Amino acid sequence: MRTLMVLLLAAVSSVSQAQLTSGSASRLCQAASQESAYGALVDEMIESGEVALTAGAELLSVSCADGQTVLSHMVNGMHAENLEYAVIDMGLSLSGTTVNLDGQPLSLGEAMARLGERGSVDTREFVNAYLDDLADEDFNPNLRLSLK
Repeated sequence: MRTLMVLLLAAVSSVSQAQLTSGSASRLCQAASQESAYGALVDEMIESGEVALTAGAELLSVSCADGQTVLSHMVNGMHAENLEYAVIDMGLSLSGTTVNLDGQPLSLGEAMARLGERGSVDTREFVNAYLDDLADEDFNPNLRLSLK
């Protein structure tokens, strides 16, 4: 079953990345590395039809030229507003959304935790605080919707 899930996720990710031009992937990686830039770029890409509103997990899994992913750029750079857009505005779930990290499918929360463990003390503290915030329904209104 796990093998089937890995193959399915890899197929979905490769299709999503194949649809993105290398220039689009590069722009996503750059925007993920700049505070508040990711949401504006993704909104523009959604409006132009380049990506679907439902492509949040795939966008976080996009590989960047430096070997990182869009998600790792956000976490390592401690870009809170970019993470808020990616998780809250795009309706992702820490436990129910799967992303690729180092070629391995992980829940979004687990991927963020692993990135925090690898990072500096500041990055680790940022991730821990952010995971707590994203699990709080006062901070993340999507939780109120999913609990009803």
